[in-house]
Amino acid sequence: MFGLFGKKKILKSGLLEGMTDIHCHLLPAVDDGAENKDEALQALRLMESIGVQRLFFTPHVMEELTSNRADFLQERFERFCSEQPASIELRLAAEYMLDPAFSERRKEGLLTFNGTHVLVETSYLMPPLGFREILFDLQAEGYQPILAHPERYRYMSPEDYDWLFEHGIALQLNLMSLAGTYGPSPLRRAEDLLAKSYYTFIGSDCHRRDVYERSLQHLKVSKAQLKALNLLVENNKRLAQ
Repeated sequence: MFGLFGKKKILKSGLLEGMTDIHCHLLPAVDDGAENKDEALQALRLMESIGVQRLFFTPHVMEELTSNRADFLQERFERFCSEQPASIELRLAAEYMLDPAFSERRKEGLLTFNGTHVLVETSYLMPPLGFREILFDLQAEGYQPILAHPERYRYMSPEDYDWLFEHGIALQLNLMSLAGTYGPSPLRRAEDLLAKSYYTFIGSDCHRRDVYERSLQHLKVSKAQLKALNLLVENNKRLAQ
């Protein structure tokens, strides 16, 4: 039941039951996410307890993380799955920073969700040189770019979001943005983009169990927002098929 102010707690909404989460940093010791297996497993147990059924590890791939190549991440993922089996179905993709090293990573082969959809990000403060051209090039090569957490990019204007949507760039909402975890500006942008139906996918972007849990405990959504979020959850499931 929706409360006095027309909002419902996300944990009581049923949204997360059976969910496929397409964005997290829980592959241990490869980026700024889970530091070890214990941290990763604690987060996975929490996700399982609230209904998450399938999870994509999406470790950062960027210039400064020189080891994070596709082969290395695949080996670490397979080792984690063999040593620490989890009830949640685990899959591997990656979150690619559109930095000077990206063209080389692209030549090596990208870790995608389904062979075509690839998660990308930029600096929060400024776009990469030739940002739109990079996205066009990916599309020309048969990829479908998914731009991670666009609500968090301070440099973006409403016109930028319009352009991305109009040119077929899928946008992925960070669920925790709606909890205000990243501050009031990303919250306002997330609410606006969700109301405009600009998002295609949704992910937690979970790095730490405690932040994830605290955000979900505080997160409440309106009936209209819940309806929009359910559409994104369904898109996530199709992405994993």
